[in-house]
Amino acid sequence: MSVRLKTDTVTIGDALVCVLAGDVTMDSEPIAARALNAALDQEPSVLAVDLSRVELFTSTGLNLLLTLRRRILGRPTALALVAPSNMVRRVLEITETAPLFPVYATAEHAARHSLQPPAAPH
Repeated sequence: MSVRLKTDTVTIGDALVCVLAGDVTMDSEPIAARALNAALDQEPSVLAVDLSRVELFTSTGLNLLLTLRRRILGRPTALALVAPSNMVRRVLEITETAPLFPVYATAEHAARHSLQPPAAPH
């Protein structure tokens, strides 16, 4: 079975954007994990995961994101998602994990994300 996942990492200022494109499944997990871990190892101020071109997103993909979030806790790196595809959004909504991840429409917006929560509206 051929694995249908491509990864790329782009630098925007002090942020790294890890792009996942294709299927995030058990078969592609090692590829996705390697890309995400390599990006985190560079200790960026923001690690943005671009999920706009993910076509199939299974529980394996969700577990990758949750593990990444757990690894980032206590580090000076903020985690954000970029334009999750409809498939990714659906999995996050069904599992009620969507509130755990700040979401941005573009990589440029995600790169400006910080560890500080936004001010509460008045």
